Amino acid sequence: MMNRLILPLMAAALALAGCGNTEDADRGQMPDTPQDAPAAESADAGTPDAAASDAPRVETLTPGNYCYFRDDADVTEALELTVAEDGQMTGDNYGVIHQEDASYYASFTVEMTGGQPGEDGLVAFDTVTEVDGDTQTGEMRWHLSPDQAAPDGLETHLESAACEGLDARVQSAADTK
Repeated sequence: MMNRLILPLMAAALALAGCGNTEDADRGQMPDTPQDAPAAESADAGTPDAAASDAPRVETLTPGNYCYFRDDADVTEALELTVAEDGQMTGDNYGVIHQEDASYYASFTVEMTGGQPGEDGLVAFDTVTEVDGDTQTGEMRWHLSPDQAAPDGLETHLESAACEGLDARVQSAADTK
């Protein structure tokens, strides 16, 4: 029963967290992203239940490494994403849920593999999620652009960030909560 509660609880926590509040200094091109890559091409999401209006435009990412970060009152998290030459995407989404009002604290990691853009423009990943020692497998869909990443169906997004030191930044921000 615990296994069935963790993922919905994590999703609810992320949904409650709302949009992250990031500083302009956190935004910008990631150092591992190809600097001379052509502009990403827009694709129409084409679904009536597309994520919240603040979700990033659905774009085709060029090969390279992309990193994203968010830190708000309830969640501090990062997403590290690699796009291979063939368009295949892999990544890691990790962070800390720190909902003080609910006295709920948990760390999580999500290993994301097999990412491919679908016809709707969203990228579907096979996932292995661990929340405080409980492991689950599943699928997660993301809206991705060079500037933002948003899990489909949640009213939150992560902003682009420098890849170097991102893990330490997540831990440091979570420690101050």
